[in-house]
Amino acid sequence: MSFAQWAAIYGPTYLTGLAWTAMTAVAAGGGAIVWGCTLLLIRLSAGRWGERAVDGYVQLFRNTPVLLPIYLVYFAFPMIGLPWPAVVCGGIALILQNGAYVSEILRGSVNAIDRVQFDAAKSIGLAPWNTFRRVVLPQVLVYSIPALGNQTVLLLKDTSLLSAISITELTMQAKLLTEQTGAAYEAFIVVALLYLLLVSGTEVLFRGAHRAVRWR
Repeated sequence: MSFAQWAAIYGPTYLTGLAWTAMTAVAAGGGAIVWGCTLLLIRLSAGRWGERAVDGYVQLFRNTPVLLPIYLVYFAFPMIGLPWPAVVCGGIALILQNGAYVSEILRGSVNAIDRVQFDAAKSIGLAPWNTFRRVVLPQVLVYSIPALGNQTVLLLKDTSLLSAISITELTMQAKLLTEQTGAAYEAFIVVALLYLLLVSGTEVLFRGAHRAVRWR
């Protein structure tokens, strides 16, 4: 069987895996940005103890493998009465892990903002939340686009680890096809090409967004 025939026969299977991978990456990526912004807000407004708590959280998740929170969330949630689907548990684990990295990316961007802007916001009576929402966050997201793009690519590739909890994303589909057909090379070559397509599309998207905001 030629490679083209293989792709034609098992194309729907790959499309299913591609859809799961893309949807999980988009949902987890958006959640990680929201969670990272929340951690940044806590760091900026909750005083010394808030900053220490966020530092501890970041160090915990930056120094543990991604698979560990995936297993912990997947097996722990049913024990506390939350028998959520595997894809939800996996998405939450990716959000928790990548949110720590996003918060550090955003913190670096905050340090690039002139302190005069913070003083100006305080002088006109803006509350900490309004200062964050109107002054800090728009600039932080612009400065962070390249680094956020890189982190999104890492998150996209980390979705392959969700195969460990039986989510039928691309890697799991390739594994199942290998078991069914015994053709490991064809199965994983197609998956590699699809990941390359997804990563390339993500990079193009973030480069376009960065160019767009730079001209404003």
